[in-house]
Amino acid sequence: MAVTYPYLLLDKGKCLENIKKMVNKAKKNNLKLRPHFKTHQSIEVGTWYKQLGVDTCTVASFPMAKYFASGGWNDITVAFPVSIFDVEIINSIGQQINLNITTSSYKNLNSITNADIHRKLGIYIELDCGHGRSGLSPDNNREIALMVNLIEQNKYFHLKGFITHAGHTYGAESIEEVEVMHRKALKLLSQIKLFWNESYPEISISYGDTPSCSISEDFYGVDEIRPGNFVFYDVTQASIGSCTHKSIAIALICPVVDVYSERGEATIRGGAVHLSKDFILLPNGSKSYGLICPFNGKKWEQPIEGLWLKSISQEHGVIASKDADIISKLKPGQLVAILPVHSCLTVDTMGELFLSDGTSISTMRKRGNNN
Repeated sequence: MAVTYPYLLLDKGKCLENIKKMVNKAKKNNLKLRPHFKTHQSIEVGTWYKQLGVDTCTVASFPMAKYFASGGWNDITVAFPVSIFDVEIINSIGQQINLNITTSSYKNLNSITNADIHRKLGIYIELDCGHGRSGLSPDNNREIALMVNLIEQNKYFHLKGFITHAGHTYGAESIEEVEVMHRKALKLLSQIKLFWNESYPEISISYGDTPSCSISEDFYGVDEIRPGNFVFYDVTQASIGSCTHKSIAIALICPVVDVYSERGEATIRGGAVHLSKDFILLPNGSKSYGLICPFNGKKWEQPIEGLWLKSISQEHGVIASKDADIISKLKPGQLVAILPVHSCLTVDTMGELFLSDGTSISTMRKRGNNN
């Protein structure tokens, strides 16, 4: 592959292994796996799940639901609070597939109650189990009851259950901290399921986040899990303990354009438009926008110790090291692999995945190819 600009390389073997592990964990715990497809955004990658028996998925938007419906997915949950602006596309998709929508409060649900929705929909009530982003507190029984009544009054609505994303685990600094957050969430979810189970025996608890689903072996009270990031993993997940660097299945391949040994830095073509501006803090207190790996033209190796992506602007990236000898080994014209801090955003910005044989996998975000 003739390279002039950064491209996103996918290690299919690692990706398939990540999927298999989560499929097996779900089976072991008698859970439905409804993976979140916002990470890969690819019909082709979605077929790899189907080959392992997965037949339901989660998406982040109704356009994404439409995209995956066109790829043969007919049981899709949109895990983002519904809006009155979604009604037209809801009616369009709802006539093709089994569509589940998410509502985050009584006000949110009421805003679409009198809208011209004329397709059967599964309704999930979103709960906030610690993330603080959207959804109701699980102990807000009054508002939850009002929402259940409102759902019952609409002939097109069917209560599926309760949905939550324990996204605060992404801020955890250890496996143990993730487990504590996870157990608190399970306790809240099991209580609400017990409360509503007599009236709605088929009620489902839908739970998801990659750290909890990767680390924990206990999912008491949960019926389905919706992790997404695990398909590729990233530096954030490795720093939490959800995976090792060896499990990260994508890397941004970037040209080195200059080396400044005297200040321990090198410049690459690869910036925020390729990686986003997410970062982690290293043990030395420095911000890292990605880890640097040797690349042989086909595969990348493990991260080079003492080397990290120090800063990024729109197109530039600055690699840094406190050891000038490490930096001096980089040469202009060399290709390096950057393990992304946040794989979901990196895929979204790049829009296309390449395999080691030079073939590509498109996503719903596919951009023009500059390679």
